[in-house]
Amino acid sequence: MRQLKHFLVAAGVIAASATAWSQQPPRGAVEASSGDAGEANEIVLKTQFLEAHKAKKWGDARDAFVKLRKFFPTVLQDKRLLYLYAEAQYSLNEPGGAAPTLEQLLELQDNHARGLFLLAKIRAKSTNTQDKERAKDLLIQAARAGLYVLRDISSAEGKQIFGFLLTDPAFILRVMHAANEYQLTSTDVHNPFMSALQPFVEGEVTAPVVTTVSDPRQAELEERIEALFQEIVKLAEERQVEELITKFTELRQIMNEYQGFGTSEVKKKLEKWSQKLADLGEIQYSIRLQVYIAEGNQHLRAMADAIRSDMFDAALDQFTQIEVLCDQMRGEDREVFHRNAEALFMRGKALADRARRLKRIAEFRLVVTGIVIAPPGDKKDSAIINNRIYREGETVFDDSDEEIEGLQVVEIIRSTVRFRFEDTEFVRELKPQQ
Repeated sequence: MRQLKHFLVAAGVIAASATAWSQQPPRGAVEASSGDAGEANEIVLKTQFLEAHKAKKWGDARDAFVKLRKFFPTVLQDKRLLYLYAEAQYSLNEPGGAAPTLEQLLELQDNHARGLFLLAKIRAKSTNTQDKERAKDLLIQAARAGLYVLRDISSAEGKQIFGFLLTDPAFILRVMHAANEYQLTSTDVHNPFMSALQPFVEGEVTAPVVTTVSDPRQAELEERIEALFQEIVKLAEERQVEELITKFTELRQIMNEYQGFGTSEVKKKLEKWSQKLADLGEIQYSIRLQVYIAEGNQHLRAMADAIRSDMFDAALDQFTQIEVLCDQMRGEDREVFHRNAEALFMRGKALADRARRLKRIAEFRLVVTGIVIAPPGDKKDSAIINNRIYREGETVFDDSDEEIEGLQVVEIIRSTVRFRFEDTEFVRELKPQQ
């Protein structure tokens, strides 16, 4: 009996202890439970944010990130989530929107290519001149960070935002030079062939595959092609038009030869280089424009030199070549070619008109054989020209007594007569008596 009593008492103590344990767990158990719950909440919010972003439910994505930022401020150090949040803000087009978020992102990583491009889109849409200049700088930084900027701004969507930059040869050359500075590092792997206009996909970026080329000629051609792209950028910056034409011709010839190897790796590299050539399309437009302008200026200089040397027919021949050149420029599909063609034509036409007038003037037979000084009461002096007496302001006649349209006597002085033909004035001196 006594043993049973002791057993019941012990059982009661154990039961009481069990009840106390269930009502008040140890401190360590409470902390572990709270930690698990907090971690789960952060994971849930991140998942909600990423799923909303993927579904393009921009409002839901924004709200989920705002909660994340409130309860877990360290999310502001997560560059990937910060960029995706900026995309959601940009898509919502809210006042203040994505720009501050992107500036914060660039403080964490100043070469975040997609962040630079998205901020450039925002600045380019502004009507403020400084913002548009900022957009240029951001695009150049994005090119230096590895984006195919020229491809993206030349796309249908890109042209709507950055169309004003596609006719700026200086900007295009700067982008090409910046793209040439891109260096891939193990700490910042970025796919330079991925468009910044395409939505971000987790796991999309992979490091490039390094292959070994066994054929010496293939390796030689690859090296030469890469070198040619470098040379083209340098020559474009220096505006060495003739050399650029030569380099582009050589590049295409080598790529045609390289294509003959026919392997899958060759095909991949040709696709990459073809894309580079597509990106160089704007450069090629710029080069072609510079070629036209250089040739046009050469004709203009030749016209001016010919006129100074009284070789008026030679000047008019140069203008004929300018007209042919302008027709070629008008056949281009860019308005900038048309504007330059019109400017070139107008400058050439002005010189051609002058050459025609001076040629006509040189053909005039105007022999001044006498000057008659008017008496004090008569205000107009007279001159004997081609055996005919003329006063100031009178129209000149030819040998068949036909009036020469546009040719007048402007002023008679003691030893010369000043004439005007159309809008050009010239003088003839008094011919000494034989």
